[in-house]
Amino acid sequence: MLSLCLLSSCAPQGGRPPTILPPGDASHDDPARDAQARLLTEAYRAFVQERYPAAALFFQRFVDDAPDSLRLAEARWWLGRVHEQLGDYRAAMTQYRIVAAGQLSQQVNGAIYEGHALRRLDELRQLHANQHNGQTGQLALRVPLSQLPPTPVLPSWLQELAQGGATTLVIEPAEALMPGRAGLDLETVKAIVTEAHRFSLLLWIVLDLHQGHGMDLKPEWVTTTISGFGRGGASTPRPDIANPAYQSYLEEMIRVLARTGCDGVLLAARPMAGFAAEFSDGSFRVFGSSFGLSVSPEELFGAHYSTDPQTQERSATYWRWVGWKALSYAKLVVRLRKVLRESNPTATMLVEVHQSTLAAPLQGLEQYGEDLVELTPRTGGSVMVRQEGVGGVTVLENLGQQLGTTDGVWVGISVKAATLPLSMGGLKQSILGVAESGRWNILIQIEPVQTVP
Repeated sequence: MLSLCLLSSCAPQGGRPPTILPPGDASHDDPARDAQARLLTEAYRAFVQERYPAAALFFQRFVDDAPDSLRLAEARWWLGRVHEQLGDYRAAMTQYRIVAAGQLSQQVNGAIYEGHALRRLDELRQLHANQHNGQTGQLALRVPLSQLPPTPVLPSWLQELAQGGATTLVIEPAEALMPGRAGLDLETVKAIVTEAHRFSLLLWIVLDLHQGHGMDLKPEWVTTTISGFGRGGASTPRPDIANPAYQSYLEEMIRVLARTGCDGVLLAARPMAGFAAEFSDGSFRVFGSSFGLSVSPEELFGAHYSTDPQTQERSATYWRWVGWKALSYAKLVVRLRKVLRESNPTATMLVEVHQSTLAAPLQGLEQYGEDLVELTPRTGGSVMVRQEGVGGVTVLENLGQQLGTTDGVWVGISVKAATLPLSMGGLKQSILGVAESGRWNILIQIEPVQTVP
């Protein structure tokens, strides 16, 4: 009867929870198991009778006293449901995250509870996003890790962001990300993730795979251009996004970031033009073998190659190279997203692109490697458009039509700030007058400015 009551009155939207297995009244040789069964029975009884404070107490006591029970996933799921009834969505999401992590999937109905926890997390996150200050879009703040408030005041700052309507904090490491290297202290990031989750904020991490800032780049991964090919010392300090070995390195990096418990990764856009003009020996060999071509970089780019698309006509082989390299990037995004979701099935992989690419796709393809026809379906439709000047409303609307929804469209806006960390009041003041602010998800990137003493 308890099971029927719970199923009929408390099933979350989007799917019915599994049938609850009554603890039963049979005695066991182990008195501790008898006590656990009685505690779970009392927790269900209190829930059905809508005595939610008592139900929370009983479920929590079971979780604390029976960490090895095969019914821990079940208890944590219903503890989350109790917290929702009490209006404490942060506490509910905490329980759902534990169940959704998959570590309890081998328990009684554990895999089923895991699936419902993942669904409920998505529902609560969307509910939180849709309710902040009456806006229809989400609001994220992108801040370098070095510019976060000191640890003692970080919780109060995060609370201010959450109360002000922010839904996501995006941190941008500036140093090396791989294990054993200076820069990103994984324990520090885990602590920030924990604090952000306390206030129902999502936590994303920026990964700049085009620049490779702070990464342990191998010489053979670094790109060169035709002007520096074979001359030595002329290589650019950037990695070749199409180099297979570098791509494998990035997969391991995503695994490292996923271990922090973050809710997503933002793949930063290439900041400068010249995507098609750069290559490494590794990527060029793979390109040639893929099409059965025997062509040298000099032959492909020409003796007097220029990055200005207006200066010369491009050959069919050149455009095949451009398309192949951009497709390699799109496929890499898919692989990175898969690796991320293996650790966190609800994690977001957001890809940043230039606004100019939406207006001039061929130029964006050649200069930045951004092929939206390939990127948008492969990433699940989560795209962040870096705002470049005005007049971007039309291209954003076109992108929304292409995706079939505006939920995954973000607008990246740069804001200059003399005082860091930026307060929520300053953040709101900075986006006043932005036409898209009420219709699109907004990501604010803070740019510090030098003050005159």
